[in-house]
Amino acid sequence: MKLTFLGTAAAEGVPAVFCNCATCLRAKERGGRDIRTRSQILIDGDTLFDFPMDTYMHMLAHKLDLSAVKRVLITHAHMDHCYPQEFCMRGKPFAHGMTEPVVDVYCNATVRDLFRTDTAREIRPDIEGAIRLNVLHPFDETRSGDVRIVALPASHTRGEECLVYYLERGGRGALLLNDTGALDVAVYHRLADIGAAVDIVALDCTYGATRHGKGRHMGLYDAADQLELMDKCGLLRRGAKRYATHFSHNTDLDYGGLCAVAEPLGIDIAYDGCSVEV
Repeated sequence: MKLTFLGTAAAEGVPAVFCNCATCLRAKERGGRDIRTRSQILIDGDTLFDFPMDTYMHMLAHKLDLSAVKRVLITHAHMDHCYPQEFCMRGKPFAHGMTEPVVDVYCNATVRDLFRTDTAREIRPDIEGAIRLNVLHPFDETRSGDVRIVALPASHTRGEECLVYYLERGGRGALLLNDTGALDVAVYHRLADIGAAVDIVALDCTYGATRHGKGRHMGLYDAADQLELMDKCGLLRRGAKRYATHFSHNTDLDYGGLCAVAEPLGIDIAYDGCSVEV
């Protein structure tokens, strides 16, 4: 299983679109790993985790064939994770020679409704017919080809059943926890009970080198606490890779500064274009 972090920022990006704070000015000057686009992960070339408005940029930067994507897992309805208008272009006359004729979108009911309303004015019936919207609820499990998908309850937007996901393929497991606060240990116990085993985990780190506690996001110390809970539940395989992602410019730390804090915690800092194989 290969994961590529196409984007690793929170909603506003780094540098943020309208911002002149020290972090954003420094990122513009330095470039490289201090530039972060909105969070998205590509798995094995055929699975996308979230679909932000920067997806087009990710396609250009990484020379991707996005028509080869068979499944898209969407966490919630915020535009940095769900930008459905792009799907209006998934077919003729906007796209030719596509690799996969049909794509499955896995999401909650709010995302399904947003998808329908935001594409209604422009999507062609034949394109719409090739996009299958699959609604999942927390702890629902399904299979898509050779991929096992388990939806989990995120701690994020009130009034929306936000999701995070566990994926399993070829005997390898990935736990993807973008845009969520700390999860209750009961979630990890339940995952362990259904035989999940994690080789790589990606954790929200919107608050950088802080402890956020209960809330809609995490910092590095919250992430470390969550990893300890996973380990106690027997979820993490020996040598499991641990990555922090989804960073805000408000943390006031560049890539090097984040790495310095994360290293003693046993956590790697993801950056745009970071690829990991497990």
